[in-house]
Amino acid sequence: MMDDDGDTILDDGLSVCDEDGQNGAQRHVRLTSAQYEARRLASKNYKCFALSLLTLTFLISVIVTAARYYRNPSGGGTRQGSSEVFGTNGNGNTAEENRRRLDRTLEYLVRYRVSDADDLTSRRSVAGALEMDYTPQYKAALWMAKYDRFRLPVPSSYETQRPSWGEEYPFLQRYALAVLFLATGGELHWTWKANFLRGYHECGWFDRFRIDGLGAGGFVFGVICDGEPDYVGDEGDSWGGRRTVTGVSLPPLNNMWGTLPPEVYHLRYLKVFHVQHNIFVTGTIPFQYGELKHLTTLALINNNLEGKIPRNLAFLKKLEILRLENNRFSGDSTNGDLDFLGEMTSLRKITLDYNPDLTGTLPDAVSKLSDTLVQLTLSNTNFYGTLPSSLARLTKLQKLFLDDCAFGGSVRDVLSRMTDLTHVYLEDNAFNDTVDDAFLAELKDLVHLDVSNCSFAGTVPGHFFDLPRLEVLDMSMNDLAGTLPADVMSNVSSSRLGFLSLHTNNITGPIPPGIGNLKNLTTLDLSSNRFLEKIPPEVGELDKLDILFLGRNDFDAGVVPEWIYNMTQLSELSLKGASLTGSIPKWLGDLTGLKLLDLGENELNDTIPQTLGQLSELMVLILNSNKLQGELGLGQLEKLETLLIDDNALTGTTEPMCVHVLNHFVADCGSDGVGAEVECECCTLCCADENVTCNDSEWLGNHGGIWETGYARIKWDFDDGFVSPLVNYNDLQ
Repeated sequence: MMDDDGDTILDDGLSVCDEDGQNGAQRHVRLTSAQYEARRLASKNYKCFALSLLTLTFLISVIVTAARYYRNPSGGGTRQGSSEVFGTNGNGNTAEENRRRLDRTLEYLVRYRVSDADDLTSRRSVAGALEMDYTPQYKAALWMAKYDRFRLPVPSSYETQRPSWGEEYPFLQRYALAVLFLATGGELHWTWKANFLRGYHECGWFDRFRIDGLGAGGFVFGVICDGEPDYVGDEGDSWGGRRTVTGVSLPPLNNMWGTLPPEVYHLRYLKVFHVQHNIFVTGTIPFQYGELKHLTTLALINNNLEGKIPRNLAFLKKLEILRLENNRFSGDSTNGDLDFLGEMTSLRKITLDYNPDLTGTLPDAVSKLSDTLVQLTLSNTNFYGTLPSSLARLTKLQKLFLDDCAFGGSVRDVLSRMTDLTHVYLEDNAFNDTVDDAFLAELKDLVHLDVSNCSFAGTVPGHFFDLPRLEVLDMSMNDLAGTLPADVMSNVSSSRLGFLSLHTNNITGPIPPGIGNLKNLTTLDLSSNRFLEKIPPEVGELDKLDILFLGRNDFDAGVVPEWIYNMTQLSELSLKGASLTGSIPKWLGDLTGLKLLDLGENELNDTIPQTLGQLSELMVLILNSNKLQGELGLGQLEKLETLLIDDNALTGTTEPMCVHVLNHFVADCGSDGVGAEVECECCTLCCADENVTCNDSEWLGNHGGIWETGYARIKWDFDDGFVSPLVNYNDLQ
């Protein structure tokens, strides 16, 4: 199954055959949805050390869970090890019988070039002359000849006549799967064996994974079979009702090691091939995969594959989904390295993102797929130049991912003709459009629009707030000016908008009261603009709001708005530099869901209320650059990781805060004991009043939402490091 975000493949759409109850249909590996989500997110390689630690924690938890619930068909253990693959008892035949059977197997494989002859011989290992290292191909032949209890007949190796297809294919199918298992470390490394190389039909080499909250029946990983073909052709009648492999969907994060073997191409009826989230799968895509003429889905995701994508894939005329993201593929479109894409006339989805060695201009060949293509993902590659006008031929395209590349020029003329677009991600490029009320007005079905950090000038278009399906609008970090469209916002009666980010622009005027009509907002970030007057109380009517950033604006001076008291659902509140005066309200301690509270760079005075010690979930507390006085009085706040209280008039000791180590703790504790106002033994930085440049780092922590995480908060990025709300730092100490 492929989700709409294009992030996860869990293929349960093909039928799974059952051989006398031996296919393990009742075995389950149970993962909680939180465990699965953490592993999925971490596998996207966000270059974040905290997430790596989180992944490791969950990985250990998942393995423990799997060990508890994983059962083999005979109930005789929790994991299939190498002793079960190459057991001492073999298949019950004599040594001489097995030797002759191995000779016949090797003769057949060599004569008909099933595998390269060099791969069917043993070779000396680096460890020394007394040890032998067998290739995956030789080990597969050895297993089928001696250890496989299923004991398929070895096809006859005639000099003048190849064996019949009915005699040959069952052997080829089993051999190809055995090579795949052994070439990717299945014997020694796979965490979940998925019952590969069991002594029954290969259609039983699978297992079910149950992930709480995701599908009541669980997900099938391993070998997938159809009972009969759903197409006709030269080979269609040769099935004879046999169960035939039509899918190989290997478990993600399965600790696979090795390379993809060319022998997979012998699975000539294969429709689906998934190998995902295994960073020790290396090498190239074998060019022979271009012969898998019935393949509809090829998903080799988040591995460590490299080299050019073979042009032979152009022969896959039935391929609908090509997913090669998060690898190390290379190629230059200006040299024709990607021209083959235009010949794959059934393609619906192409995802090549996170392959930084893919370069050149946007491949013009994709414009030939105007009748089929609905998703094109080139994010985080090294493509450059302007968007070609031919891109507009993709009139059926719904999802376009071009973020984090080196594109420039204008986008509006091209995109305005692609009226089926629902998801557009252009962030972090160097486009130079001027945004006005006509900008992308033709795109009536937009669900996500992210044009942050695109060097756009102009104003915020009013028609975006009228779009009935729009859920994400991110226009942050541009050069937008003018005012927000107050008239349009005041007339909004129904809006699905959940994420609105306009931070770091030059928008001015008051925040329109119509902001309160956006009832589904969960994230609102209008910080770092030039908004005037007071924050309208209508913001307090947004009862689904989770993240509220309004700081660094030119609001009129005033106290912390009382209507915030009712926003008990907030997890993040930032009013940094919002012209706040008076004292910190005691009722802020009732917002017990807060993980971040930023009231820095204001004119707040009086003491820090002890009620803030009730914020048991708080991880980031920023109160610096105010006029606060008295003692800290916050207690321990066990989850706190960032505390800034410098540039105030606080006194006393921070000893209660030093019970656990904070990542960032800045206070007026002087320099070498000079100018100290606060005693602090665990501060990461001590400042003194006379040092005006102390702690001049940026601590705003805007929510830079990205599509890869579904615009959820993953971390707070500060100049001096980051803190992640997904990590329990106490467990790491």
